[in-house]
Amino acid sequence: MTQRLLLILFLPLFSQALGQEAAMFFREGQIKIGEQTQFTLQLRYQNPEDQALIAWPQFDKMLTDHIEIIDRTVDFDELIDTSQHIYLRKQEFTITCFQAGRHVLQPVGIELNDSMYYTNKAELLVETVEIDTSKGIYDIKGNYAVEYTFTEKVEDWFKKYWPWLAGAGGLIAVLFLIRLIRKRLPEQEAPKVPPVPAHLTALKALLDLKKEEAWKSGDPKSFYSELTYTVRLYLEQRFGIKAIERTTREIISDLKFADISEEDKVYLRKILSEADMVKFAKMIPDETIGEQSLDRSIDFVERTKEDSESEDE
Repeated sequence: MTQRLLLILFLPLFSQALGQEAAMFFREGQIKIGEQTQFTLQLRYQNPEDQALIAWPQFDKMLTDHIEIIDRTVDFDELIDTSQHIYLRKQEFTITCFQAGRHVLQPVGIELNDSMYYTNKAELLVETVEIDTSKGIYDIKGNYAVEYTFTEKVEDWFKKYWPWLAGAGGLIAVLFLIRLIRKRLPEQEAPKVPPVPAHLTALKALLDLKKEEAWKSGDPKSFYSELTYTVRLYLEQRFGIKAIERTTREIISDLKFADISEEDKVYLRKILSEADMVKFAKMIPDETIGEQSLDRSIDFVERTKEDSESEDE
């Protein structure tokens, strides 16, 4: 029991010694109510083989019940120690708060590969603005009369409403032209073009990459970006989720209730994770891995396309 307690107490020190350290902080720890400030999440970690995968804690529109997220940046990293391959990965948020008082953020976990590292606590003090209610409400300056002629009124009216007049005139002209054209052309109903099935669009793009042998282009980041964009677009069209701008973890979560097997989810996660390693962790894969990723993507589309699509083929 004593050994386990000592391990829990000294685990943060071991993590720092190995190069891993999670932290969070506000740029200003004290603001006025409604003011904005910067909130930062960061992870200091060792990555000698350039294969680190980091998963941030997920926030929607609120950091806490009272701290609102106005904007956020895509996470970015920098190399801070070349000899030990130590990186600093950051994610920054612009926040505000309309609830006065002291707001405490409890430690949150940042996942690095299969390990979890917890940050420190962070506090934000929000102060109210003092209002002198003894003086009442009054104008800064008194009102004064200005001569406003009829000509000036007409000019100002046209300045204010000329876009509406021009828009109305243009609309009338367009309607007149449409009516004139309809009288001269015979009425006929345009044939309805059926939508292209999602898997056909995806397979065409993937097979084009295979035909071009795009993994040999010498630009793996560009190849993996085009590959994952095709897969993400297929997920949007096939399963109706927002996938293009989402992270791999968010996509897998959104597919929780979709018509897709757990085996295919694991298959998809491997495809997207390998691409993330190239795009964000700066891994340089060999050509064999690039070709395998493309073949897996083609196989994933074939395995998950709708049955009705298969019958149409």
